[in-house]
Amino acid sequence: MERSIGWIAAAFSLSLLLSVILAVRGVTLIGPASFVAVGLGILASGIERGEMINAVMGAVCLAAGLSSMFLMVRFSHFSLDRLWELGAVADAEPRECRTRLCRITELDERLLPLLEDTVHRYSLGDLRAATRLCCETRYSDNGIFRRGAYVGAAPVVEACILTEKLVIIAIIHTEGEGVAFVGRLQQTMVSGLSDREVGAGEHGIYVRSAWLGSAEASSYPFPLDGGAAGEEFMEEFREMLSAARHT
Repeated sequence: MERSIGWIAAAFSLSLLLSVILAVRGVTLIGPASFVAVGLGILASGIERGEMINAVMGAVCLAAGLSSMFLMVRFSHFSLDRLWELGAVADAEPRECRTRLCRITELDERLLPLLEDTVHRYSLGDLRAATRLCCETRYSDNGIFRRGAYVGAAPVVEACILTEKLVIIAIIHTEGEGVAFVGRLQQTMVSGLSDREVGAGEHGIYVRSAWLGSAEASSYPFPLDGGAAGEEFMEEFREMLSAARHT
């Protein structure tokens, strides 16, 4: 009996730890993880006692929990590896930001070295001459929060650049480090935020593409301030996507 309780306690502890880690990373899997924990406990107890019914019930709960976790991650806005890379969690209050349309040479100077490295890495050629649409969003708080809202460094300025064939998203974080995603425009989709996100006062779009160097397609939320510049950017973005699909 004591060993059974020990198995159940260990299973619940591991499940809780996994749930907390994933929740901090932006994936809320408390419910499915609880099924996994219960299944592991019942399965271990059934095997130890030789009770086939308990073992089968535990296996069913375990399978249901794992299946639910897989489906939630598989059909979320982000792939799991992208979630770990971004390391962002939702804040209770949207961060204030400002969006503007500009030329690529007018982007925040912190973005320019990152773009140069990206051009060389993927052999993109003359990006300045090829750019047809360029949008920059800068966070007013400069990455400083009253409470910890991000795991790791938070983004301070982001840019989305479109050519006739490519979409490039560049992000600079508070520590000065940056990351850039490059995708083919013909393989890119744009969608709006969910009703819950809009209701919370957030603005922006999800850009989904088969990013170069990534094993599978995934989405990235590009922030907008909800003003005229953001609306113009979304409209022109969709027009360019439509044109790219018909070429």
